[in-house]
Amino acid sequence: MNLVKSAVATAVLVASASASATPILGSSLQNSINGLYQSAACPTCSAVSQAPNVTTDQAAPDEMWAIEASGSSIATIVLELAGFADQNTFGIYNLYDPSQTVQLFGGAAGSGNSVLLSFDDTGMSYRNFVATGINFGDGTFGYYLQTPEHTFYSQASLNPNGSDQMVAFRGDGDRIKLPGKPAGVWGSSSYILAWEDLVYNVSDKDFDDFVVYVESVTAVPEPGTLALFGLGLMGMGLARRRRQT
Repeated sequence: MNLVKSAVATAVLVASASASATPILGSSLQNSINGLYQSAACPTCSAVSQAPNVTTDQAAPDEMWAIEASGSSIATIVLELAGFADQNTFGIYNLYDPSQTVQLFGGAAGSGNSVLLSFDDTGMSYRNFVATGINFGDGTFGYYLQTPEHTFYSQASLNPNGSDQMVAFRGDGDRIKLPGKPAGVWGSSSYILAWEDLVYNVSDKDFDDFVVYVESVTAVPEPGTLALFGLGLMGMGLARRRRQT
């Protein structure tokens, strides 16, 4: 019985941890996301009141990713306010070997710039239809932001102090307008990723240093989280059956 209780408690703790919000200071990120909504530049966009709250509406999980069935995903820069803006790079990395990376944007890229990332059925990755030479096997990957001082990863465990350097927001059908693009639907397979480009505990924690919109992707739960959560559900089921007998 103690084992069952322990499994349930572990699963609950893991699930609640994955859903806990990363503190964001200041209003810059909120204002930037609000700016994608209804305005004189986009009277047909959804009302600003429908914009996600950057503190309470963070998506989880947000560490591991996969492109959906089309095999392609477009990334578009929404905002870059970092002091390192001209030097930062952004891309994806191999979950099994983070040293294997595919750069999507370099320092010269700015608001409104887009790039197409795709995989073929062997896992080979392509940037704007050009093979990168990096094979992602099962098609899962993480996002990274590289600065002159650090490389930060969507997997918090790879960052200094295990800090969360990126927060994500998932679309729910609102109509928004990205920089230089026509207004369109922010669907559930598209996310806004907002990054802090200094180590979290010495940063301003505003998460507006690099903000990018990625589409046709899905967040993949950590395998360990799924296993523990499943164990917890199994334990709760056993406990329920025991009470009924």
